[in-house]
Amino acid sequence: MTSLAPDAVRQDNTLAILGALRARGPMARVDLGAVNGISSATVTAITAELLRHGLVTELPAEPHRPGGRGRPKTLIRLEPEAARVVCVKLSLNEVQVVVGDFTGQVRHAETRSLTTASLTPEALCDVLEERVRAAASALPGEPPRLGGICLAVQGVVSPTSGTLVWSPALRFRNAPLAAPLAERFGCPVLLENDANCIASMLARQPAYADAPNLAVIMLGYGIGMSVRIEGKPFLGTGGSAAEIGHSKFEPGGALCACGRRGCIEAYASDYALYREAHALLPLPPGDSAHPSEEQMQALVRLAEQGDPVARQIYHKAGRALGYGIANVLALFNPDLVLLTGSGVRGYAAMRPALEAAIDEALVPELVGASRLATHHWDRDMTCLGGIGMILEATDPALLAGKLQA
Repeated sequence: MTSLAPDAVRQDNTLAILGALRARGPMARVDLGAVNGISSATVTAITAELLRHGLVTELPAEPHRPGGRGRPKTLIRLEPEAARVVCVKLSLNEVQVVVGDFTGQVRHAETRSLTTASLTPEALCDVLEERVRAAASALPGEPPRLGGICLAVQGVVSPTSGTLVWSPALRFRNAPLAAPLAERFGCPVLLENDANCIASMLARQPAYADAPNLAVIMLGYGIGMSVRIEGKPFLGTGGSAAEIGHSKFEPGGALCACGRRGCIEAYASDYALYREAHALLPLPPGDSAHPSEEQMQALVRLAEQGDPVARQIYHKAGRALGYGIANVLALFNPDLVLLTGSGVRGYAAMRPALEAAIDEALVPELVGASRLATHHWDRDMTCLGGIGMILEATDPALLAGKLQA
């Protein structure tokens, strides 16, 4: 009986090859070896097994270039149909379901509105089961068995126990979700904070390869953060580490969605910014508790045009966020603090106060070589990150299953 992973080293090498192909796309065997520090003989042996089990395919050889030396390279790519996974993003009054293939690419996506605050844990599982099965069946052909599901949620979750601790989208707390969903679908289910999914997506990008100690702050409806230390997520004892949005800026200050006062989120999130602005400024009508992109863009434009009320609102938001970032710099000394999320639309309006707050809070030596940057939010990276996380988590089981087949 042949094995895709007969020992720990072989399995690590096999997983590294899968990861490289997923991150970089089709590659030649020699390049797979160079990127992962694996010998050519080992790469050849592993890719032969992956080919035999249908996990990778060979592309036609590159055309021979006149004057070129050596044989043209044959590229290896992941077989998209080797596995199918799903990421579900649960946020306030909305559920998004994205189906991904073995390469990590999106094959189908759909979004539905629902009143999340009215759901019990069992009712939520019913809704998610219905939506996931519908999305998985939307693709042509026979619906395949799902390899795994990632449930990405706003709020505090415990990935190790699969428990939702608290979310602004839901009224119940401390409810196990991963286990009942895994029983319904017969596949692994990861429960993750949405910021951790985004950080996972960004950490795989070559632009941030030099930042193994990375803090990703997500600005949007709420304020979330994920911290990666030496390339691994720091979760804390219950999964609630790095909740920068609920650290304090002004004790006894503005009301936060968590029910406490003075949190950074109560000043710098979308709902907080709009709460301050909607009674004082001419903004498009809508749900003041869950402002739309149109409403937030209108507020940003007023600040950019010099409106004193809008500028003051973003000044206070920048100051609150700046003090929060200063705490991150002092506590973790990361290579990079990366701001992303839909809320980066207002970063230019917040930036002067944000940078001034960091300067006020820290001596230069505590900032050190840490860098601060933004990543443009031109697409929602939550589900892309979740797809990558569930694929990485289920790759070992997939290899074992192919071995037993």
